[in-house]
Amino acid sequence: MQITACYTYPVKGMTAHLAPSLALRPGESVVGDRAFIFAFGNADSMGAHGWVSKRQSVTMLNTPFLPWIESGWDPDARVLSVTIKGQTKTAEVDSPASRLELSDWMTDVVLGLPENPLRGRPEREPLRLLGDGAARFTDRGPTQISLGGLASLADLSAKAGVDVDMRRFRLNFSVDGVDEWGEFDWVGKRVRIGETVEIDVTAPIQRCNAVNASPTGEGRDLDLMKLLNDEYGHLNFGVEANVIVGGDVRVGDEISVVA
Repeated sequence: MQITACYTYPVKGMTAHLAPSLALRPGESVVGDRAFIFAFGNADSMGAHGWVSKRQSVTMLNTPFLPWIESGWDPDARVLSVTIKGQTKTAEVDSPASRLELSDWMTDVVLGLPENPLRGRPEREPLRLLGDGAARFTDRGPTQISLGGLASLADLSAKAGVDVDMRRFRLNFSVDGVDEWGEFDWVGKRVRIGETVEIDVTAPIQRCNAVNASPTGEGRDLDLMKLLNDEYGHLNFGVEANVIVGGDVRVGDEISVVA
């Protein structure tokens, strides 16, 4: 078994970034992953970094054409960029005025999408950019990473009658060499990646309607939730895990169950 792809998502709900490696630290999610989010103006914030629910922010769940928007994060310059149809807007994330300007611009961009959660809901405007590069706006908590098997994806694709894109599931790592749905057998076990990294696999990931949206911007084009339920009797794809021993995970790293 080995890692075949590494994914990170600087802004929750936006572009998947392929990387040759990702840094893991004990007790944390992937460094730089889902470090920012565009929350509704009336969203309820929790915790030191103002964590908000995906249902109170712009995500694939409520904005299926979000892949039209690309995002980028430069941690050295501390500049966040957002691009749509060749137009780019940036924000210096340590500048409140710059953050506000980007938030206002994003509000107009989202309102211009064919389907969006702001139209007819003025109380949600303007959007608010949350995050400082260190915060984590993950659904499953700030310590989780995620993995999924290519054999499971192939089986799901066969049932769907189309090639299902792994990016729909917004995982951190894809894995080759594990049997169909065999990653579910890792739950409750410790897994080693490469020579040093160790993770405790905690649970399968129950999916939401966000997976029905195309990761390339075609809107909701599949009903994978119904397919999962009808064919497998569950809504799960991929597993989540906590990092126990940190390090860099690279494409090609071998994976083994150690305990």
